[in-house]
Amino acid sequence: MTPFVPSSATASHPHPELPPALRSLLADVGVPPDALTTAGFVGPRRPVHRLLGGGLVVEVASTDAGRLRLQRELWGREWARQVGVRTVPILGADRSGGWMVAEWWRPAPPAGAAFLDDAVATALQIAGSPPPAPGPPPAHWRSPRRTAPIRLVRGLLGGVPTRLWLAARRAAATLPSVPVAHGDFYHRNALWCPERGGVHVVDWEYLGPGRKHGDLLRLWTLLPDRADRDALLHRILDLTPPDEHREVGTLALYLALRLLGENVKGSPADRHRADLEHARSIQPEARAVALALDAWPE
Repeated sequence: MTPFVPSSATASHPHPELPPALRSLLADVGVPPDALTTAGFVGPRRPVHRLLGGGLVVEVASTDAGRLRLQRELWGREWARQVGVRTVPILGADRSGGWMVAEWWRPAPPAGAAFLDDAVATALQIAGSPPPAPGPPPAHWRSPRRTAPIRLVRGLLGGVPTRLWLAARRAAATLPSVPVAHGDFYHRNALWCPERGGVHVVDWEYLGPGRKHGDLLRLWTLLPDRADRDALLHRILDLTPPDEHREVGTLALYLALRLLGENVKGSPADRHRADLEHARSIQPEARAVALALDAWPE
């Protein structure tokens, strides 16, 4: 789920047209449409309108891609509920993906041993659960081919080491897969809400097969605090047989490079300075991890 900022930082924009069924649900829970404000975004925008108000987050699809995103979110949260993974409750939705209403929670800062312990346990719970039944068409971490030239130029200008990125991607492609992974497991999607029982996971768009260790290493690349990243890496290595440590180093390097690419290759309007600075800052860490674990790509 594209992260949103608290309602005090939202801007007022014209609302999308709200379907009658959505208006009826809002009336049932006592939240008038005029009480909703457009959510501020951090990072790439998604093809949905997101509104906040009255303790709710309301998403309305604006394109076919948006409807697919909401269909996958509904499917993923239902799977999470079935297998016992904590997620944020949905109050109502259009099953065809037109709209969705969920509770809005303000998470605590994603830091400290308690958060790391619960995040690791949740990622392992996801990986150890039965795969979901077939659902909506899968989503992929791929950009349209037609955008490749401009993305390449943006990457070069933004400092992405193209040869190393390609080598790391090739190496990562050979790593073992697991039947089920969240696919975008990090602190903005693994919400730390200790007063509600711990980590609650949202944004299930990429639920499906994934690289082994991928969810925990995605979390590692995006944790804000260096001490927490170091502690998480130690946890990952402790959980991993020594003969798989090289795989951890390979994937850590690739995901760090991919994160840098995410932040410099997209539209300038979608960039967030703090995220870009973070993506740059972890590059030396990722290289050091790959070297220490004998995982430097050939």
